[in-house]
Amino acid sequence: MSAGETPKPEEAASTEPDVQQQLTINSAMGAAALLAGLYFVFGGLPTLWGSGWAAYWADRPDMLRNDILSGALLVLLDLGVIGGLTYAAYLGLQQVNQLGARAGMFFMALATVLTLWLCAWLGNMMEDLRDNPAFGWGILALVAMVLLGGFGYMYLQVPGWMWFLEAVETQGWFHAYAYKGNQGVRVRRGSIVGLLIIGGFGIYAMVQNKYFGSGGGDVVDLRWIVPFTEGNRVTYAPLMYHSYIMMPLVLSALLVWAAWRCVNIPGFADFLIATEAEMNKVSWTTRERVVQDTIVVLVTVFLFTSFLFVVDVIWIKVLSAPYIKVLLIDPKKADAEQKTTTAW
Repeated sequence: MSAGETPKPEEAASTEPDVQQQLTINSAMGAAALLAGLYFVFGGLPTLWGSGWAAYWADRPDMLRNDILSGALLVLLDLGVIGGLTYAAYLGLQQVNQLGARAGMFFMALATVLTLWLCAWLGNMMEDLRDNPAFGWGILALVAMVLLGGFGYMYLQVPGWMWFLEAVETQGWFHAYAYKGNQGVRVRRGSIVGLLIIGGFGIYAMVQNKYFGSGGGDVVDLRWIVPFTEGNRVTYAPLMYHSYIMMPLVLSALLVWAAWRCVNIPGFADFLIATEAEMNKVSWTTRERVVQDTIVVLVTVFLFTSFLFVVDVIWIKVLSAPYIKVLLIDPKKADAEQKTTTAW
């Protein structure tokens, strides 16, 4: 094609970047950064801090055993790191304007974690391969490649998956903006409180049942056993330091985010807004009228109860009279016998 010719539509389209391929690249890079940041905050940094603290105060047993000071400084350091990583993630996401990329990062990170968990579980189930770890690692690598490759195929070749990611992100799950935030405020707040109460009881029940371990005498950390290690050579991959404390805090933070995000889903938010609008149209009665109506209802119930009681007693007497003998069973004796037979 010469310089003066106009490119054909087919040639112009071929030079445009593949949207689905770009989504896959953005999702992979974001998922890697997300997993690296989470691992460093919850597992890597506490491990490095513990090793550094033990090495620095090796000649000071009193400071070495000061877990309160060490834990407090670690919390402050972790909060600073979380703030820095959050700001860095915010700046990075500003450069990614593709719809569905944020949802793609989340689901790719989730798929990676599930794949690693499955490989760790399979590795510890294959105890017979501990004498031949190279073969065992080859099997786990094959499983991981198949799973991650299948998930990558969905990103690259399945348009429906891209549409799903776009639909999820359109609902606002991975954004911090409020949908019509000045409407339906009271109903939204009530919904948030209800979700927090339900989720809070769930977290409390898990803590009470020690789902995340207990820090009684032995500190419990969330960690994976590296496959094909045994005896004195067993190796752990730290995932979360003091999981019995950190996991409830993480779940609580996720619960707050999910409760706030739920009432900002466009469809559900519109429903709550319409609900509050209809509630505002309700004509609420006065306090005096409520008291009067309550008295009328209670008096009516009392009169009907008294009337039915009197009628019931009269008919029992009439039907059990000797010259009628329709009711041959004494209700009091029958009730007493039933209580006697059903007593514990």
